[in-house]
Amino acid sequence: MVTCRDICNLKLDGVELLAGENGLNRIVSWFFPVHVKTYKECVSRGNFALITIDNDYFNFDEAIHVMEELNEFGISGLAVSVVTDKEAIPQRMIDKAEELKLPLFLIHSLKICVLVFIVIY
Repeated sequence: MVTCRDICNLKLDGVELLAGENGLNRIVSWFFPVHVKTYKECVSRGNFALITIDNDYFNFDEAIHVMEELNEFGISGLAVSVVTDKEAIPQRMIDKAEELKLPLFLIHSLKICVLVFIVIY
């Protein structure tokens, strides 16, 4: 059984916990890349979700809304990767994750996302 705390404890270079320390004991059942806007039909309780901010498909405003919806579905945690890696995660997103007690990770490289998935499973 893997938890968000286990992911955090890996101390992977390029992976940073931004919020939701109170939710680190959530159990991770699977890795779920949010690549489609019809994610509601695919997401399951315990999924560790990944959103890539590219400002074409998902921008930060949409990502915050998606984060809230995914939390209602019972995801274990959320990782955010920013394509340009120059934009900071907005404080309002960090605050909302903290309020939801949802572990929010920043992943600095999409290559790290693959590594996190491999480590989980």
